[in-house]
Amino acid sequence: MKKSFLLFTLCGFGGIIFLSACLKNSDAQPLEIFKVSTLFVSNAETTVNAKNLQLFKPADSTVLVPKFELNNGAQDANGVLFVASKNFLFQVSRAQKSIRLYTNSSTLFEASLPNNIIIDSTLSSGREIAYDETNDALFVANNTDSTIRVYEKVSTLNGKYVGKKLKLSGEPWGITYDKKNNRLFVVMDKNALRIEIYNNPSGIEAGKVTASLRFFINGYKINGATARLHGIAYSSQRDMLFVTEIGNASGTNFDKDGGIYIIDKVSKITNNSSILANRAIYGSNTGLGNPVDIAIDDRNIKGFIYVAEKANKKILVFGFGDNGNVAPIRGYTSTFSPEAIDIDY
Repeated sequence: MKKSFLLFTLCGFGGIIFLSACLKNSDAQPLEIFKVSTLFVSNAETTVNAKNLQLFKPADSTVLVPKFELNNGAQDANGVLFVASKNFLFQVSRAQKSIRLYTNSSTLFEASLPNNIIIDSTLSSGREIAYDETNDALFVANNTDSTIRVYEKVSTLNGKYVGKKLKLSGEPWGITYDKKNNRLFVVMDKNALRIEIYNNPSGIEAGKVTASLRFFINGYKINGATARLHGIAYSSQRDMLFVTEIGNASGTNFDKDGGIYIIDKVSKITNNSSILANRAIYGSNTGLGNPVDIAIDDRNIKGFIYVAEKANKKILVFGFGDNGNVAPIRGYTSTFSPEAIDIDY
């Protein structure tokens, strides 16, 4: 998640206008002027003409509609990630076992072809992605063989390449990189209800790996034996974790049994502990069935939760303070199946 807002103030002094906040009293705070947020959506269609990449801007507008839709050939598109500091956009094509890289994403929709395409024939089921910009390392969760793939110096790669394999105990799906603390959060699928954290992930050697810390989400388990964690987002400034649970991927009530766990004070969690989520967004009013991915805008006076709701083909937006069986603030109904999302702000 990217924070890139500016503080501006506006006052007049001696006939000169300054960009500063007009403080009417000693308690007033500078006015925060925010960058326009942009939501990137990766769709899982495999048909040739599908729009597998969508861009919503501004993401926090009253009416959520795509500004651009792109047929870029990324069939069964999964993880998508925008890196503001480098103007990179990464996208995984699960069907083609490849990773697309746009190195100047500001011209993304003027020139739809990616700058680089990394093809890894061993990437059997690429899901979510994360990026360590200091080390130029891309992480891809590959759930079917229980690995995290690491593509080192990824911005220089093009063509065939096999990523370094970190072997986990369990099937990883959602991942996110915490730049502030140099650690990788990994969600384990298939009723594990487990989150694992890996410190200094770019420095981990290939082979079987052990998490620096792991914990279990307990207490709700609304879906019982079918509980499956998928999407994850972390706010370092608020020390909050957001995790989605899809319940049944198909069958009875599969489009109604999803939810979101919200966990505060993540830095206080101890190894191998079982914790109760502080809040959970669940129920018939939420519209959550298969919330496969999640992104957050954690800025002051913003506080939005964006969800890729695959079963119902929707993008749903909730507030940071939402809890229980609440309806989304707004949403967008798609003709495609959203699989992954990321936000720039």
